[in-house]
Amino acid sequence: MPLCGLYVNDSGGPRVHLGTMTLIAELCAEHRQVEEQARLLLRIADAECPDSAMVAGTRWRLAQMLHDHCIREDHAVYDRLLDSGDPAAIAHAEHYREDHGGIARSVAGYIAAWPVTRIGQEWQAFGAATRATVAAILERIRLEERHLYGHLARVEARRAAA
Repeated sequence: MPLCGLYVNDSGGPRVHLGTMTLIAELCAEHRQVEEQARLLLRIADAECPDSAMVAGTRWRLAQMLHDHCIREDHAVYDRLLDSGDPAAIAHAEHYREDHGGIARSVAGYIAAWPVTRIGQEWQAFGAATRATVAAILERIRLEERHLYGHLARVEARRAAA
């Protein structure tokens, strides 16, 4: 049941509350913005000539977008799932919240490891580190949309039906 293409419950089960679908759509839109910024960073890193100024601005915007999204997601998704009483939803929320900290540390480590002065000196290695970091971000987005948001829609549909 793909949620970012918008979820339609045609199984005869409880319908998902419109507010939940709006929230999921907004979170998915934020994901699209993060993906766009991450892909821009990849294009810059894949260029033949280093452009440290473009990297710095793009990386800062990406880090800020991730930070803002993660705070919103933490309150809007994880808290709801953890308070749901649904064992599967709780297990997924705990796993993703723990991993969430890991991806945040990974991105922070990438930024710290690649100050602007180093980027120009080791452009090819910077490109490889950027590709690995972006791949991790994109995979995280894919998994959230596939698993975590599905649990949110299911839990909120049950809550609305009760």
